[in-house]
Amino acid sequence: MSTADEWICAEFENLAQVINDYDSHLFLEHVPFAEHHKLVDKSKVFRIVDDRTNKIVLYADSLANPADILARLWSMDSTRGNVLMRLDAHNAAVQALEMRKKMDERAAALDLSIFIAKNTKSRWKHDGIIRDDEFRNLGSGRTVIA
Repeated sequence: MSTADEWICAEFENLAQVINDYDSHLFLEHVPFAEHHKLVDKSKVFRIVDDRTNKIVLYADSLANPADILARLWSMDSTRGNVLMRLDAHNAAVQALEMRKKMDERAAALDLSIFIAKNTKSRWKHDGIIRDDEFRNLGSGRTVIA
């Protein structure tokens, strides 16, 4: 993955997780800035690497749709695909990314539910909003003295 100085959007983080779920030996990496001068196409700042052979499988553009990148990867895989699977690769890629997003949303909702169930206070702050034990919105918690 990337170093701490580089920012990766959530879509590409989900893409990296889906790629690793698909094949545990494949990883999405951000091309290090030291290697940018070697790139033929400077916009292809992501690469998928196979750690068994330590070879680059494909390069991807940062502006490309993650579903298209995943579909390209799946269509290139000759061990798991045939012509019919290549036709459905894009749809399956979109569904996999949406499923990962829904799983993340459900995990966040579960974390909040567990927090609320274990909370012994009559108030708590979540997402910058203070709520009471009856889930009423008490505002941001900032008081203005007039």
